[in-house]
Amino acid sequence: MMALDTRLCAPESLQTLVLQQDQIIRGRRDAQMFPAGTLELPVPLDCERYANGRGVYHFRNIAAETIMELSERGRENEILLLGPFSKYDIAMRLKAGEKLTYITEYLSSIELRCAIGTDGTINRQREYFEKTKEPTGRIVIGECPDRVKRWVNHGS
Repeated sequence: MMALDTRLCAPESLQTLVLQQDQIIRGRRDAQMFPAGTLELPVPLDCERYANGRGVYHFRNIAAETIMELSERGRENEILLLGPFSKYDIAMRLKAGEKLTYITEYLSSIELRCAIGTDGTINRQREYFEKTKEPTGRIVIGECPDRVKRWVNHGS
């Protein structure tokens, strides 16, 4: 099956990558993705590594075949704590006239995760983010993170 790659993956900051890796180490997440062209951190102890044309994944508690299948289908959102909607799902809703928005979790001032959404998906996304956030996490809706603004304005 061909990947539904929207090419809408802005690079993460090193601080974000380190926070996400810490979540894997502490058992708060099962997978982390390093999109193609992104600095890859060392694989944590007791984790596995999978790489394809979309990027590199560090993971635990998930079969490598599941990582491969979800990546090929463009459904990384299902394993990366990004909620029920893929970027492709959101792109189709935008094409149908829904309005773009964002949902981001911050730890202090550092972005931990961000997903694009629409006015029609944001309530479900908010429920998911609230349910899976870090104890000190802060959820922000509607505001586009600076790294995404820079990426959109300058291209990938």
